[in-house]
Amino acid sequence: MNLVGLVGILAGLAMYALARYVQRSKTVEAVSTVGALATSAASFYNASDSNQPAGTKPEAAHAMRHFPASSKDNVPKDFVDVRGKRYASGPGDWSVSPWRDLKFSIQQPQYYSYAFQSSGLGTSAKAFAIASGDLDGDGHASTYKLAIEPDPAATAHVAAQVDRLDPEE
Repeated sequence: MNLVGLVGILAGLAMYALARYVQRSKTVEAVSTVGALATSAASFYNASDSNQPAGTKPEAAHAMRHFPASSKDNVPKDFVDVRGKRYASGPGDWSVSPWRDLKFSIQQPQYYSYAFQSSGLGTSAKAFAIASGDLDGDGHASTYKLAIEPDPAATAHVAAQVDRLDPEE
């Protein structure tokens, strides 16, 4: 009888550990995707002065460097679409700014809703790549946010670390 009880306890612990492992593996999507989005945003910013009028002095062009406009809608638009399930986005979801400008899309179904926020010009510009999801469908979201900022020489850099708000939601 003791053996059966012990096996039951060990099985319960194993199930809990497996569930946590699966949940953590899903958070890899958010971290890697905001990283890719932030890298695209930094590249866009660094190349944005190339569309200035001919003859513009480099320092003036650098002062006009910018990120794409903030996303008007998250992908998916409705957060309920990723509450405890995956969302299969389509090409239309990614065909508007800033996604089109960043040449960014996700081909496989996703557990997170993605957004992009930007403001400012030149060295005062700032942008964020954001992923929000509710993996267990309990109405409590986890959010991953990665900053992109220019240095004093007007070259954009991605932050070294992703900010995590309730990652274990």
